[in-house]
Amino acid sequence: MSSTLTPHALVIRSADRHIWPGAEVRSRQSFAATGNSDFIGNAFGLLLVHNDDVVAPGEGFDMHQHRDVEIVSWIIDGRVRHRDSDGRDLLLTPGMSQHVSAGSGVRHSEVNANGFTSGRSLRVIQVWLPPDRTGTTPRHAEADFSAALAAGGFVTVAVGPDREGDDDAHLRDDTASPTAPSPLRTGTTGAVFRVAHMTPGETLTATDGEAPYVHVFVATGEVTVGGPASAQLTGDSGSGAGTTLSEGDAVRLTGAGALTLTASAPSEVLVWEMDRRADEPAPAA
Repeated sequence: MSSTLTPHALVIRSADRHIWPGAEVRSRQSFAATGNSDFIGNAFGLLLVHNDDVVAPGEGFDMHQHRDVEIVSWIIDGRVRHRDSDGRDLLLTPGMSQHVSAGSGVRHSEVNANGFTSGRSLRVIQVWLPPDRTGTTPRHAEADFSAALAAGGFVTVAVGPDREGDDDAHLRDDTASPTAPSPLRTGTTGAVFRVAHMTPGETLTATDGEAPYVHVFVATGEVTVGGPASAQLTGDSGSGAGTTLSEGDAVRLTGAGALTLTASAPSEVLVWEMDRRADEPAPAA
């Protein structure tokens, strides 16, 4: 629980991320992933990978394999063409999320659906999580959260497995939309993913402080950090008071209490709340 952790909050600026400067795919990595063999050791909470990828028109990743990893993708701009070993061929657009539970092994390709002559890049966030169980049957799922996001507030996009006795009260969903799709169900217990589209001057609670580990990422726009957790912030400002996060900036919070965000521009904010570290076992089913 958060009460057993020393409160701490660290700002990671966009410019400080690891960059894989490919000509076709420019990957801005909050956790250095390219050539990395120690995902668990470099993780924060349950996040093994948090890549912010810009993909050139018509480019992307050809068929490749994953095994025993939970993958959540969030589309910021452009269109992803997804094909997989189950024979599915579909398009993912902004406001959509996809979950892939690789399990015993899955092959898929992800490319910018806008052709070479379009001149339009794709921007997508991809997160990797450790599964509760290995060797499971692979599965995919997608959902469109655009309407729910337009209604305002944080929208719950992905949560862990649906287990008997789950208390979903902590799956706080502030959206005013009564028709928000059900969150995607990953194979990682204790990880909750929320997104909000904020308007200038709007203030939202990013986390109520219950989750021991919280990762906040500003995909677009600019927000100012407030609430009790802001006093724990460290980074280039030296103080949480009035700390501003811009596009590509993130803050990692450990047992740090509540956090509010106030937008000074139209902003898209992605929040992961997690109950443990990646090297800790999942709770028993």
